[in-house]
Amino acid sequence: MEKFVVFNSGGQSFAVPIEVTEKIIHVEELTKIPDTSDYVLGAIDYGDGILPIIDLSERFFQRKTEVTDETKVIVVSWQEKKIGLAVDKVTTIRSFDNSDHEASEKRNQEAASYVMAFIRTEEGIILQLDVNSIFSEYGEHELLSLMNR
Repeated sequence: MEKFVVFNSGGQSFAVPIEVTEKIIHVEELTKIPDTSDYVLGAIDYGDGILPIIDLSERFFQRKTEVTDETKVIVVSWQEKKIGLAVDKVTTIRSFDNSDHEASEKRNQEAASYVMAFIRTEEGIILQLDVNSIFSEYGEHELLSLMNR
């Protein structure tokens, strides 16, 4: 059994493994960064560095996340650094049996290559994300250049 942070973004349920999650925080006042991809909401001062905040709904569905009291930022490890994923709502922290997982056969294809597995639950299907595969090569380069300033 593996533990996951389960959340909603853009009307879809997603899960990320608890071991890549550092913490869950409220959306703070962001510093906007000009000339970045639409899904880069901005950045916040975090620890001893800058934490880029990514709007997952914008990244996956080209729909901006409407910031409400339920909107959260999940701080995750990405490419051996930290990024924040802005999501509509964190619903639970939950364990799933391996028998609930159905591996994605499209792992080697470009489209939705960040979906590691489909987790079947009584509430519906949850997409398990591979945090390190969320961005295209350009997106990775963009974030890494922002973080290395």
